[in-house]
Amino acid sequence: MKAAHRLSLLAALAAGVALRLWNLRDQILGGDELHALRAAVARTVPEILTTYALTDSCLPLTALYRWLLDRGVSLSEMTFRMPSLLCGTLALALLPWIFRERVPRPVVHCYAWLLALSPLLVLYSRIARSYLPMLLCGVLAVMAFEAWWRTRAWRWGGAYVLFGALALWLHLGAGPLVAAPFLFAVGDLAVHKEDRWRRLRDLVLLGMGLSLACALFLVPARASLVRLVGKKMVADLPGPEAWWDVLRLQAGTPVAGLAVLFWVAAVVGLLLLLREQPRLGAFTLTVVVGHLAGMLALAPQGMGHPLVLNRYLLPALPFVLLWVACAGGWLWTRRATAAAPLLFLLLVAGTGPFADPVLRRSSFGHHNDFVDFVHPRATVPPGVLSSLYRDLPPGPVLEAPWPFAWDFGRVFYLAQQIHGHRVLVAAPYDLPRRPGIRFRNEIPPDPAAILASPARTVVVHLRLSWEDDRVQTAGMPPSRRMRAKARRAYRRAGEHLAARLAAAWGPPDAADGYVRVWDLERVRRGAS
Repeated sequence: MKAAHRLSLLAALAAGVALRLWNLRDQILGGDELHALRAAVARTVPEILTTYALTDSCLPLTALYRWLLDRGVSLSEMTFRMPSLLCGTLALALLPWIFRERVPRPVVHCYAWLLALSPLLVLYSRIARSYLPMLLCGVLAVMAFEAWWRTRAWRWGGAYVLFGALALWLHLGAGPLVAAPFLFAVGDLAVHKEDRWRRLRDLVLLGMGLSLACALFLVPARASLVRLVGKKMVADLPGPEAWWDVLRLQAGTPVAGLAVLFWVAAVVGLLLLLREQPRLGAFTLTVVVGHLAGMLALAPQGMGHPLVLNRYLLPALPFVLLWVACAGGWLWTRRATAAAPLLFLLLVAGTGPFADPVLRRSSFGHHNDFVDFVHPRATVPPGVLSSLYRDLPPGPVLEAPWPFAWDFGRVFYLAQQIHGHRVLVAAPYDLPRRPGIRFRNEIPPDPAAILASPARTVVVHLRLSWEDDRVQTAGMPPSRRMRAKARRAYRRAGEHLAARLAAAWGPPDAADGYVRVWDLERVRRGAS
């Protein structure tokens, strides 16, 4: 029985790691993933550690990247993604281990598989942002507080201070989660009066310890922090549609019926946990409600957008998954319903984003359109994308000019669905270039660099903004349109690169009114 238990946990761990690594090296770095890169290039380490900005770049991770650059370490896309990947993998192993003695073994099994297959946990373990490191540190802090309050062992109190401060340093959005356990402790003091004053004294000391630890990084950055709070606090409350999107995102499926079933299972599992482990159930409920209430009270800028709201609520997801696991474990122990948890996992996984072959093959799997898997992705009417994409030779395709904002350049991932090859990009703007930054999937828009790349074909867009205007995003939150200045800039960039390539390599191998195509195998043969 122990062998089967270990085998199941190892299988869940292997499945979770496989999903997190799938096609990861070929993913284009874009959108908000570039915040840390831009800040690391623009500022020194002391400036980074004392400067909060509206475009959150995570102070400790950005400082680490700059420190590595200053010491001659080459940074690739995988370097920027490694903190998320490591923390996502650690979460797969640590979170079931934390609850192994608090809940029955079948619950631990279900929990391990839910953590492994949760689309949000998988995606944010791959994306170069601080959300997964913050989530892991936040959950470790919360559970260290629970252990400290239950045993009054100060080693757990120290762990809470350490991980709580680190979670806040990684992302200020961890604040409500880290503070929520104090609500449980205050409620517990009100209900259980024995030794109340000593426990209250210990609680105050712990709060002071956390405050002092946070002051180490907040006080040096206080000027920029005050400015950030003034800009971020705009009471941007989400509407019903945003909430419904988040409920489906956290359930891991766009299918309404399965999402409802997921949340019913969460409620039932919470009730079962409250019955079997009342203190643990009440603690997890307090943490989730406290984090939700704290974020609603703060209502920072962008929270009305479902993807932003979802990111702010992401730290509560491991506790929701624990509730679902409690319901699944209860069903597992009954002969008549033993297959129900497995069937539910298969249904959710089969309707989730990773069942989509387009996502599995895409070089743009971290694009907001793929992360927002509860809505249909963008489309274009017939005739917008060049018919030349259907005749490209086998091999990687380099697309230019590439705008790194996810709101633009959707035609590139739509074109990949036609030609089916790996995609590289060349960005004329928005990407800081300096020695030490060596991206695998982004090539400087220069004939020599393009020729030295693994690309087989180069596709240069002359009217990128015109193509972008015709992208249809029905059912998704409205996207920005490229402004007039940017439209002219990308048009000039496309025309300029096409002229340079023609001067270096001769006329394109194929062309129409929108794109120019060069076959690099032909160019390389000629050069040799």
